[in-house]
Amino acid sequence: MSKLIFIILPILLCNLSAQDNDWQLVGEERSVAISGIVTIDGQTIVVHDNKREYEGRIGIITESGEGLKYRILKWPDKTLPFDLEALTLIPGSATDMIAMESQGKCHWLVFDQAKMRLAYNGFIQIPGIKWPTNLEGFGLMKVGDKFLAAWGHRGKSKYSGKLFWGWLDFNFRTVKPVDSIEISVEWPTEHVRHISDLKIAENGDCWASASSDLGDDGPFSSAIYRIGKFKFENNQLSFTRIVNSSPVFRFKTRKVEGIELVENGIIVATDDENFGGYIKTVYFK
Repeated sequence: MSKLIFIILPILLCNLSAQDNDWQLVGEERSVAISGIVTIDGQTIVVHDNKREYEGRIGIITESGEGLKYRILKWPDKTLPFDLEALTLIPGSATDMIAMESQGKCHWLVFDQAKMRLAYNGFIQIPGIKWPTNLEGFGLMKVGDKFLAAWGHRGKSKYSGKLFWGWLDFNFRTVKPVDSIEISVEWPTEHVRHISDLKIAENGDCWASASSDLGDDGPFSSAIYRIGKFKFENNQLSFTRIVNSSPVFRFKTRKVEGIELVENGIIVATDDENFGGYIKTVYFK
C-alpha cells in the first residue's frame, strides 16, 4: 500500500484568470464537443463522449490560414466505444495512445500519420468500476520498465471526486490498482465536477481540470490544478497531495474537459455542450 503524505507544497506557477477571448473554435456542433485531447507525432487528436451510432468518436485538428480545421477519424474497430472521456499518449511511443470510456474500458489505438488513420490493438479494462463511478480523466507515466496509470472519478459538487492509481501491464492487458484519494477543489463552487480530465508529467506532477456544468446551455466555468505528485522510491509508489491548492488557471465561460501538457504550458479543450468545442494553449509565467 502506498503512503499518503499531506503537505503544502510551494507552487512556483502564476495563479491567474486566463483570458476568455482567444479560444479557437473546433466546431459549433454538440457532437464536436471535446472530452479528451492528445498531441502525437505533431498532430492534435481529440475524442468525444458521443453515444449515438452515427456520431464521431475521435477526430484530428489541423491548423490553416483560416483557423482550425477538424475532421473525423474512422473508429478502427467494428464495435463503437460508449462515452469516451479521456485520451493520453503511451509514454515512449510516437504512435500509440489510450482512449478511455467513462466506465474504465481503455482502447489501445495506433496512429498512422502517413495514412491519417488509426489501428486497433484491443482494450484493457480497469477493474472494479461500478455506478455511480464516472471516470473523466486518465494519465500514464513510465517508471523504469513499468507504467503508472492514474484515473479520476469526477464527483459532483459536495461529493468529492476520486483519484485512483495503479500499475498497467500492456503485455497482460491488466491494471492492478494500488491506492486512491478523494479530491475536492475550491473553485468552481457550484455544480462541480472535481476531476474533468487529468495528465501526469514526466516528473510525476499530476495535473487535473475541474469544471462547472449547470446544463447543456451553461453557464460553464473551469480551472486547472496541480493536485499532487507521484514518486517511486525504495520500490514504493507514493502520491503527495497538494493541500489547499489554488487554481493555476481559471476559465470563467468554458467547460474544460480535456488537457494536454506541452512545453511550458497546457492545451485546454472544451465540451461546451450545445456550443461545441474550443481549444487554446495557456502558458506558465
